[in-house]
Amino acid sequence: MSEDGKTLVVTSTQLLEKRYDVEVDKVKTVTGASVEKFGKILTIEKDAVAPSIVGTERITATKVKLKFSEPMTSAGSTTFKLADGTVVSGITGEGVLVDGGMAVELDLSNVSVPVGKEIIATIIGAADKAGNLLTPNPATVSIQKGDKDGVAPTVSSVVQSGAKTFEITFSEALSTKPSVSIDGAPVAAGKISIDSKDAKKVVVEASAVLSGDKVVTISGAVDGSGEVQAATNRVVKFVSDTVAPKIVSSAVVVDATDKAEYLELTFDKNVDLVTPLIDVQDSSYVKDFVTTSIDGDVAAFDPTAIAYKNADNKKVLRVKLDTLLATSDVEGAKYALNFALTGVTSEFGVAVTSGTSSFTRGKDGVAANTTVQALNDTGVPGYTPIAQSLTNNNEITVAFAENVDAATATNAANYIVGGAIVESATVNSANTKVVTLKLKADSNTFTGARNVTVQNVKAAGSSVAMNTTTLPITLKENVAPTVTAKLGANLKTITLTFSEVVSETGTAADFDVYSETTSLASNEDVALAVDGKTATIELGAVVTADQLTKGLALKALGTIDIVDAAGNKLSVGDKVVISNN
Repeated sequence: MSEDGKTLVVTSTQLLEKRYDVEVDKVKTVTGASVEKFGKILTIEKDAVAPSIVGTERITATKVKLKFSEPMTSAGSTTFKLADGTVVSGITGEGVLVDGGMAVELDLSNVSVPVGKEIIATIIGAADKAGNLLTPNPATVSIQKGDKDGVAPTVSSVVQSGAKTFEITFSEALSTKPSVSIDGAPVAAGKISIDSKDAKKVVVEASAVLSGDKVVTISGAVDGSGEVQAATNRVVKFVSDTVAPKIVSSAVVVDATDKAEYLELTFDKNVDLVTPLIDVQDSSYVKDFVTTSIDGDVAAFDPTAIAYKNADNKKVLRVKLDTLLATSDVEGAKYALNFALTGVTSEFGVAVTSGTSSFTRGKDGVAANTTVQALNDTGVPGYTPIAQSLTNNNEITVAFAENVDAATATNAANYIVGGAIVESATVNSANTKVVTLKLKADSNTFTGARNVTVQNVKAAGSSVAMNTTTLPITLKENVAPTVTAKLGANLKTITLTFSEVVSETGTAADFDVYSETTSLASNEDVALAVDGKTATIELGAVVTADQLTKGLALKALGTIDIVDAAGNKLSVGDKVVISNN
């Protein structure tokens, strides 16, 4: 939902590229008024437009964004060189998408290249959400490391933000965080961080509750141009909060993963936990108009562990109702609970000791399958994670750690092969951990290393898609050789000319020669010239005028064994017309 509450973005796990019936219902405004039900037939065309690099944006003297024309699902791989071919190392951020997939942010602060020196970045295998590869692929763009701006960052303010935390605001965005000490005691580097949303702000976490006047020493912060902040001292008055946290709401929520009901308690401020327990006291529930007392003193109601719902939100605790209610867990009953809390305090150490909650108990569902699919490690003996077929350059096998969900595993858009086009994906009927990719004929035009990206594939029965994984492999090109044929002036010799150097893998027969349905030569095993580019077939008799009029054709046999250097079998089709010109 957008910040103004007027726009909702719906994201599908599958590519949207067909006709859809869209229905919007049961929406309410912020005042509680119902929004009229809406329906529309929507047609979304398949995305066939290749993405491109639209330019660069300098963020700081040492940070540059490479910007794409549309959201990407893979940034591919990037190499960096100077104009003379010298490899540049030390650049970080390559391959990591930012801004919703619209860019890659490169950090050149650790690169030992002179200021203003051109660095050529080459991007290979980047792809949009529809699997369209970057065009051109590879693509190149020029970047440079900027010079220092002559102005060092300074401390603007130091403000308490919690019992153990405070924020330092600088005059400009930082690329490197400062060192900080409190009354001469250094703060561990891992407890100091640049705010992810505001690079001017540094968040510091002390090892103990902060109280009273403290001298905070700050030094060594580096701005985006490489200027270093001079050491400065600030006296900060830290104030303790002596008010205990309050429960502002309680609710029963169904967990999205295990489908069980949890009692969630939301506090008005962050709470700290040290062996936290919730203990049901004298309470009751009503079912079918009968009230039943719950004696919190019996053994069935020993204190139960309670925990954060989310480690990133310290205001919400939860406990599984099935565990909390023990033998008094009754579906459909209305509960009025009184409970005691231990081990739950504010960040300043002030304890919250009790609370109440009223709710109706529902029914726990079946836990969702959240198995995360991954490429094969040892789960499929005899298979490497990604490999090209030894006998067919048009096929690549992908082996997974778990049996695959057929719907996602057979979606060709979930496989991106740099420099080639994936035409289809098929699950191996004998081993459902293995998928065979069919490359479009002649789409892989060179032999060499490239990236293969696998994404969005799920394990069988799971609701969770795999993490996008990119692996480098060496692929042989799949451009099949072709042949033309010409009848010689003697009307008996046929010369074959191949599109590239070929060879024979054995001595099997290759061709038959026909004039309509009349066989002029059968089971011919051609002898290739030394250069591998030509061969001849000698007919047993001179071609007649009638046969010439009807036309001559070369037809491949199932035993043909003519291949190019990469092992691609000669492409003949139904037949090759033998010219007489």
